[in-house]
Amino acid sequence: MSVSKIFANIRHKSAKRAGRGIAANLGKTAGRGTKGQKSRTGSGRKIKPWFEGGQTPVFRKIAKRRGFSASVTKPMAITSDLINRFYKDGEVVSIQTLIEKKVLRPSETKNGVKVIKRNPLKAKVTFEGVTTSQSLL
Repeated sequence: MSVSKIFANIRHKSAKRAGRGIAANLGKTAGRGTKGQKSRTGSGRKIKPWFEGGQTPVFRKIAKRRGFSASVTKPMAITSDLINRFYKDGEVVSIQTLIEKKVLRPSETKNGVKVIKRNPLKAKVTFEGVTTSQSLL
């Protein structure tokens, strides 16, 4: 098998030669138009992709995000109304019992749980592994 047989069915088309005189197809301005920044030589590497032609760029129009809040994690808040509804006298309020009684999902308890007083507690319960508001104690 020869090289000519491998490339037998492939059509070869030569590239258009730009800037080879007025008589040629892409002569004189070579398809770049007449004036302007993109018509000059070396414009391909001078104009950055984010350049917007002199108008105010998008990154300067968008408001800045201030502050750093990645380290702030708040516990899931539970009201005393939920404790009155789901718990009876003598029971223990913990993250495990809140999940078992389907008050919370396991994904909601990853930052801890805090019980906040909305109404007085009717049930005499004890708290384990759960933080409480000052007014509840």
